[in-house]
Amino acid sequence: MAQARTHILAVDLGGTHLGLAILAHRPDGGFEPVAHKTFRSRTIRSFPATVARFLKQQGRALDPPVRQACVDFAGPVGPKRDEGFVTNLGWGFTVQELFDATDLEEITLLNDFEAVGYGLEVLLHSRPDAFVRISRGGKLPARTGPKGTAVFIGAGTGLGTGILVEDPLTRRYRPVPGEGGHADFLPVDDVEFEISKWLRAHRNHSAANPLDCEKIVSGPGLVNVFEALSHLDAGSADRRRLARVRRADPYDRPALIIQGAQEDPLCRKALDVWLCCYARAAKNSAIFPLAPGGVFLAGGIAARILPEIQSGLFMQEFTRCDVPPIRQLLNRTPVWIVTDYRIGLFGCANVAVNFFDEMGLRRPRKD
Repeated sequence: MAQARTHILAVDLGGTHLGLAILAHRPDGGFEPVAHKTFRSRTIRSFPATVARFLKQQGRALDPPVRQACVDFAGPVGPKRDEGFVTNLGWGFTVQELFDATDLEEITLLNDFEAVGYGLEVLLHSRPDAFVRISRGGKLPARTGPKGTAVFIGAGTGLGTGILVEDPLTRRYRPVPGEGGHADFLPVDDVEFEISKWLRAHRNHSAANPLDCEKIVSGPGLVNVFEALSHLDAGSADRRRLARVRRADPYDRPALIIQGAQEDPLCRKALDVWLCCYARAAKNSAIFPLAPGGVFLAGGIAARILPEIQSGLFMQEFTRCDVPPIRQLLNRTPVWIVTDYRIGLFGCANVAVNFFDEMGLRRPRKD
């Protein structure tokens, strides 16, 4: 690899995993990971100290040294982009704390799905093999020339959503982050109605409030569906499997249900309901706004259950619509699974290099 223009610290802080990486910004404008480490987020006692330790271990021999960083995290960014709060972990941090713990000179904070949007632009330019099409047709947006509006959605610890719009000056995508995971969940049949009713009573803060979409369309949401069905149809539950899922670490429970779908009727039903709900969430994203550029499924689950999503059930539900012209539109919409789990890290590197002046903060000068 040619001498790097610079080295960038990229941090992806999710409700389940903390990913830390150093990426080299190559002379051709691309990014190359040179160090990467992953932690369970709930094991982190001090986020600034963990970042400082990683930089000391992985960055001390690099030339040029690491002076730029971008941190994405699963939660709201402060209005000045100087602090963040990680919703599913219950704690936050500030840019000043990171400056105090490290030698970094420039830091940018992003919402995690904002970073996914910026990462999509990087992958579209450098890693077209990171996309698997599950729709009948469609092409990836062109590297050059006009780009149609696209949407991205991803089920993981929560449900992230966003929109990609073309910047008319650069002809590149710019992401518009959203909180579509907290849109109301709308059941479409009796089974979903009963599941949502049970979840409102047992998983909501208040049964009087609507059910968030991510209470179903997420990793914990799959576990919620499984639990609801185990109570609503108790006779179909394998007690040993049910106990095994309940005893497991919360991070491992979705995988146990997915694995059990090959042999256990309750796991199969839970996964099928979940896939249909995910497909409708993606469809709703593609209808408003319209998404001729495509729908991109990111997040931590889709790529890991590729055969399930390719089975046909997802696209059948995605295109199900009572209005013929809209059904035709959905049939024309390309749908892609993003298979590179480093997408958020690439997005952070993209922002640190190309968008710092409008989004980042510099270390305060000492008088």
